[in-house]
Amino acid sequence: MSRALVAAAAMPPKKKGKKGLPPGALYHEERKYFKLLFCGKEFPAGAEETRRALEKEEAVGNCEFRFVRCAREDVAREIVDADIAVPLMTKIDDALLSKANNLKLVLQFGVGLEGVDEEACTKRGILLARIPSEKTGNADSTAEMAVYLLLAALRRVNQLARSLEDRKLGEPCTVQLKGKIVTIVGWGHIGKEVARRLRSFKCKLQAARKSEWPKEEQDFLLYDEEVRPLDDIKWIKNSDAVVICANQTKENMGMINDEFMSHMKPGAVLVNIARGGLFNKTHVLNALNDGRLGYLASDVAWQEPVDPADPLVSHERAYFTPHVGGVTDASYQCMGAIVAKTAWSLQADPWLGETTVVGLSPELRYMVDEIMLVNANLPVLPGEPKGPCVDIEKCRKRLRC
Repeated sequence: MSRALVAAAAMPPKKKGKKGLPPGALYHEERKYFKLLFCGKEFPAGAEETRRALEKEEAVGNCEFRFVRCAREDVAREIVDADIAVPLMTKIDDALLSKANNLKLVLQFGVGLEGVDEEACTKRGILLARIPSEKTGNADSTAEMAVYLLLAALRRVNQLARSLEDRKLGEPCTVQLKGKIVTIVGWGHIGKEVARRLRSFKCKLQAARKSEWPKEEQDFLLYDEEVRPLDDIKWIKNSDAVVICANQTKENMGMINDEFMSHMKPGAVLVNIARGGLFNKTHVLNALNDGRLGYLASDVAWQEPVDPADPLVSHERAYFTPHVGGVTDASYQCMGAIVAKTAWSLQADPWLGETTVVGLSPELRYMVDEIMLVNANLPVLPGEPKGPCVDIEKCRKRLRC
């Protein structure tokens, strides 16, 4: 059974108690619809898979689910009555959130939340969450993309296409992966999946990350994963290829710069399947032009959608794909089911206030264990200490149950 079907099968039963409420529910806000908003026209397969999954769910009470997908420029209008917003590539800031009169949850279709103002969400009592890649097949799909891009760079994909156009045979001469040293920067779920796939190519693997390696993890990597842990990014100087799998943060914006590339072997290959904000675009272009960087293959860009005529994108030794690393049937079916399941659980949860999330009940935490809350410590009510609401009796009194 696929992960998507497993996720769908794990959805809570649609049993109802008195007045159409789930068993144990004493109060539910009466509304005509519960709105799920996809903020942008990008990644259409994700919206479609979510819509299909949501059609299988039945809202609690005299209510129906309303699914809306709009262009970025229309989000300010559509978010006014939305209950859940899926940001995609849309910037969700305090100004936009101020228009959201009923928003309870911002849930990313994936892991990237760099465009969402976490502090503003927390201040307004809006939950913020992502879908961890290891739970959906997204890490697997992105890791496959990393291998594809690495091979495309080593085999000089642009030059191959040109030879075909020119009707040339047996050229260019490209680079074999076997025996080469590949360093993975970022040792999260995706980085680990990349390493597992690359081992079969019999290349030598290294891994670097921001935090220190505990001794037991170093031993595990060396002897079980056949990966050499690096304690300093400067050790990438022996690498024939570097694969970037790191999360983008405020601290590492533009990390792929002159200093970073000065530690790389001249002519090495660079692959980025993480985020485009990690690029210092000018430095990378200069490195390609002067030969310090041998080839660039990236699934992400500093601005998306990227201009195909951009000097870096159109460079003869650069190969870009349109942010499709995690866009696969298995990954998107599973994430669509999770978003639909979350909408059902949030709409059915009896411990929600009329306009503001006051915390998650244990029931909701159980039903939506596939998502990861980023700002669990929300202010429950003015004057009360921060923290998720877990006192059921207190919830009942607060919500006039």
